[in-house]
Amino acid sequence: GETNTIELGQYYENQLFFDLGTNTVVASNLKSAWDLSFESAEDGFHIFLNSAKGMAIHRSDLSFDAITSADDLVWKWDAHSGNIDSTAIGNWQLSDQLYVIDRGYDHTGTHLGYYKLKVNAFDATSYTILVGDISSSTGVEKVVLKDASRHLTYYHLETGSIEIAPQDELYDIVFTQYTYLFTEPEMPYLVSGVLLNRQNTSAIELKDTDFESVSLSDVVDYELSSELDVIGYEWKFYAYDEGVYLIDPERVYIIKTADGLYYKLHFVGFYNESGLKGYPSIEIQQL
Repeated sequence: GETNTIELGQYYENQLFFDLGTNTVVASNLKSAWDLSFESAEDGFHIFLNSAKGMAIHRSDLSFDAITSADDLVWKWDAHSGNIDSTAIGNWQLSDQLYVIDRGYDHTGTHLGYYKLKVNAFDATSYTILVGDISSSTGVEKVVLKDASRHLTYYHLETGSIEIAPQDELYDIVFTQYTYLFTEPEMPYLVSGVLLNRQNTSAIELKDTDFESVSLSDVVDYELSSELDVIGYEWKFYAYDEGVYLIDPERVYIIKTADGLYYKLHFVGFYNESGLKGYPSIEIQQL
């Protein structure tokens, strides 16, 4: 197999879009570079949070000027599975909702404030939104043009539309922080790991498996999943006694890409040569 070291960074500040076929990072950005992503398909209306920042949503039936503070609000998060029907914003078309957005934190731990959002309309090519700082009584109407070359159109609440992900067919997986939602009690937690490209990528995790021995003939036995966090974050764990992250190289991931090829991947390290965490090393091989 081929190896590579992915530079998430010691504060997990980077999002890196990775192509298995060429074993390369095809694009990267600071996790704080965007806030929302809008479904680009002509009939697409879903809106997702940048969960790498721990973002959350409060849904309200009040008018735009009625909420000017984030005190005493109830929060919702996007499902870590990426399920399109389990977004914090939900189906905005069914009700005239006001959304208060907790923009989460950048990698230095700085809170990025609160915004308000209403979605006024959408069509085959754009969304029309009303957006403003939480203290704003009126907000400003903005048009978000759908980027037809990508399944998601990325948006920064202060500066507008921004190019983040490469075109859909150019990457397979994303190395990033994301919000994992523990249940009972519900508790969001930022984890560092790998998410799938939403477009036709699927995977399965095999535990206690020898990487070398996995072959193409094995894949027919497995039912792959398109949940975004199939690879997820549990390939590493923190060893409290030693104060370091340890990797489980016997967690092997089989990934099927949008072009129908199969790859196997496992992790072999988490530190760079200077001993800094946040530099996961992977070994991959096409099956």
